Amino acid sequence: MQSSPTPIQSNSPGQILQSVPAPQEPFDIPSTTLAASSGGKSYTAIYSETPNNGTTMFDGREANSSTISLTVTENGAPIATEIDTAYYLESPYQPLGMSISANGRQFDLLYNSTDPLPSTLNAGNSGPLASGTYYVVNTNDGIGSLTGTYSVAAWNGSSTLLLTTYATGTLNGQLVNETITYVLIPSSPPSPPILSSVDVIVNGTQFTFMSSCNGCWDY
Repeated sequence: MQSSPTPIQSNSPGQILQSVPAPQEPFDIPSTTLAASSGGKSYTAIYSETPNNGTTMFDGREANSSTISLTVTENGAPIATEIDTAYYLESPYQPLGMSISANGRQFDLLYNSTDPLPSTLNAGNSGPLASGTYYVVNTNDGIGSLTGTYSVAAWNGSSTLLLTTYATGTLNGQLVNETITYVLIPSSPPSPPILSSVDVIVNGTQFTFMSSCNGCWDY
């Protein structure tokens, strides 16, 4: 049985954390329910990132994969579903691309360049993660582009850091704008990140979905 990560204690009470070891990629995010409201309606997002067992072929290479799932409901009724398969190499981690299924439409995303997270994440860090091209599934017909970046921020009075990833671009002439924020808790070895919020466009409207636990890890 693997031992649980051991929390790293702050040097003094009230100290604001400034750096943590980068979490292992790919992330393993259990199914998390987040909430938003707009125009008197309540919205729920259920999000997860799950590494898969075994390998498969992607773009002519044997790769590992993860499943990323997002389901959005309006007043309890589903209005949007996206299930992506992210492909990558391990040791070292290198993203290759994604197969995307969103509301019945399918696309491929191939990365042209990738940059790993630094081994240590410091408050104030930011930089590129990846750039890629969207294609009609199983073709060479380009239909858009994507750029991924990240930033790291300290939380006032907190013993955690926030890692935020940004994905921006266009797909079939439509804006792509997704922001995901994770909470990083210092531990040895590094513990998996905790999902804090998801900011995403749903049917033309930008929503910020927040975890009901937002802030409860601040100790």
